[in-house]
Amino acid sequence: MFSPLVSTTLLVHCFSLASGHAVELVQDGNACAEIVVPDSSYPVLDFAIQELQYHIERASGTKLPVRKESDPNTYFQNKIFLGLLSSSVKDGIDLSALPPAGYLVCARASRLYLVGRDTSGNVGGDDEPTWHGTLWAVYDFLENELGVRWLWPGRLGEYIPTQKTIRVPPCERHGAPRFQDARLIVPQLSREATFGWADSSNHDRFLKEQDTWLLRHRLVATKSLQYGHTFGDYWARFHKTNPEFFALLPDGNRIPLAGDRDGTNVALCLSQPSLWAQIVADWQEKIKGVSSDSLPPVNVCENDTPGLCTCPSCRAWDSPDPRFDISPYWSQGKIPTFKERFHGKGFGIAGTSTPWGGVVLPEDAPSLSDRYAMFYNAVLQLARGVCPHATVFGYAYANYWEAPKQTHLHEGVIISFVPPLWFPYTTEMSRTFRKNWQGWRHAGAQLVLRPNLMLAGHNLPIFYAKRFAADFSYAAKRGMIGTTFDSLCGAWATQGPTLYTIARIHTHPEWKPAQILDEYYRAFGPAKVAVRRYFEFWEKISNKLTEADVGRFHEEEGGGGFKDYVLIADRICTPEVLTEARRLLQIAQNAAQDNDEAAARAAFLEKGLRNVELTLETLSAYKTYKRRPDESAKKAAQGALEKLMKYRASVEHENICDMGYLAYREMRGAGWKELLTNVDKND
Repeated sequence: MFSPLVSTTLLVHCFSLASGHAVELVQDGNACAEIVVPDSSYPVLDFAIQELQYHIERASGTKLPVRKESDPNTYFQNKIFLGLLSSSVKDGIDLSALPPAGYLVCARASRLYLVGRDTSGNVGGDDEPTWHGTLWAVYDFLENELGVRWLWPGRLGEYIPTQKTIRVPPCERHGAPRFQDARLIVPQLSREATFGWADSSNHDRFLKEQDTWLLRHRLVATKSLQYGHTFGDYWARFHKTNPEFFALLPDGNRIPLAGDRDGTNVALCLSQPSLWAQIVADWQEKIKGVSSDSLPPVNVCENDTPGLCTCPSCRAWDSPDPRFDISPYWSQGKIPTFKERFHGKGFGIAGTSTPWGGVVLPEDAPSLSDRYAMFYNAVLQLARGVCPHATVFGYAYANYWEAPKQTHLHEGVIISFVPPLWFPYTTEMSRTFRKNWQGWRHAGAQLVLRPNLMLAGHNLPIFYAKRFAADFSYAAKRGMIGTTFDSLCGAWATQGPTLYTIARIHTHPEWKPAQILDEYYRAFGPAKVAVRRYFEFWEKISNKLTEADVGRFHEEEGGGGFKDYVLIADRICTPEVLTEARRLLQIAQNAAQDNDEAAARAAFLEKGLRNVELTLETLSAYKTYKRRPDESAKKAAQGALEKLMKYRASVEHENICDMGYLAYREMRGAGWKELLTNVDKND
């Protein structure tokens, strides 16, 4: 985590600048200040100008003019200096002691300085991390001086209090990103696929507005900490020349699991020194010409398969476990197939007892975390023979997510912690999460939180904001340097409070959940209390669910995992639950009816609930068809799906949800694609 400290010189200069009268920007709806920017432009500065002008105009009704520093002076005495100008430097503004992407907000009699440490990359850092310091200064100003909040993507989700007069009292604040990298990942299929959207322009606009929302919550990287499974090509490259690289299975073979056709997810033999040497050699090739201050870590995140190697060397690295010699790692010696690798007894994700979604913990499955910790240390030691500043980036995942019992990690090991957190988010999940987070921290790891939590729920109004926020704050105080959340599925009109909480707490990890949720509910004006009660109802429904309930639902419905909540949506949103939810939401709509903005936001929630109702109608008709696969039942199911798709087409411009992601899960995960007519079913 970056320190917000600045130099003594900067503090002294800012103290003198912050004295005096308020800086008046707008008076009675009329501009009385101008925005002054550096002569040389770059993407972050251009976007900062746009955001500052836009929000001040929305608040006051007037658009402040912009001029370059070298342009002739105008009659405006009051000025906003945006970005680092030569005149700002003369006034004592010094950013040299600020951390990467650090910023300063400083006001005195006639000048407001919004400035930060920037780099010239793309806004959002699509290719390489970009420093957005000046933009962060703008957002800090908008939040603290104008009271702006961003609830969900799009104009309706922008809470911008009206202020016909804007005066900025003397102030001096400096800050920096709380984390080196903070991201809510947008699924690639959401970006690429337009199926599910009636109008592709709505798809493009939705993604653009969602990306802007992420940026406004500072969910970008200053330094990249996002690395995935890295050995996908090793089988193709080395299975003939270096078979010792790969896990020794109980039958004596070093091969991929059955069904892993090209070996993309083959497990490795972590104790092999020749493997470490190859990994470091690959890294050396990658870093040719890279400066030491931009050096990427050695990525040792293993393929998407649990640890499977039974060779004596790997077994010798495992910590003692009374269960260890009872049986192999999987069900009574049976080698799992590729499809079964997260499902069979004995090789699932340690620490849970969920009988669905690939997370079984039998009593005979030891945690292999010490083995992985030893592997990370070994690669780091070898890499530091090449470069003393080398770091290693690895996973705590699958059957090695629990904290190591006896191995201490060398300084320079970064762990992407992938805990079994998903909905329903239970108190037991919270307990084991904290225990093992603290365990990895105690073992010496720097930690990146990388849950799959947000993949669950489909478009249902699930709620886990409070429990999540408390655990996030716990982790933020104990070594968290970044986050990667998989994935932002975009159910904005039904999961809004939870999504807002996940984003907002990244900026303020010390805040209590109630403070964040109050910001969300306050935007509904006179309907604030009623909207809170509506979502508290969904919180109650969510908290009643147990892992055993969800496992049983999936088993009874014939399968699926945590991504496939559409299969069991009717088991959670029963007719009685929906009736009560609609009653509570109607109370909120009634309370908001005399306030246009609040009424529009309450209607937004109603459209989300209607989408759920029509999804459930389609699910019910499809289940009837599967039980009685005659032409009449099929036509009824097709009619229900057509009704759902028409409704979504009518509201897709309002950002109630990511229509493409929903359609993907329904067509592929739930099997609805067989109902499609006049559409390529392979789309």
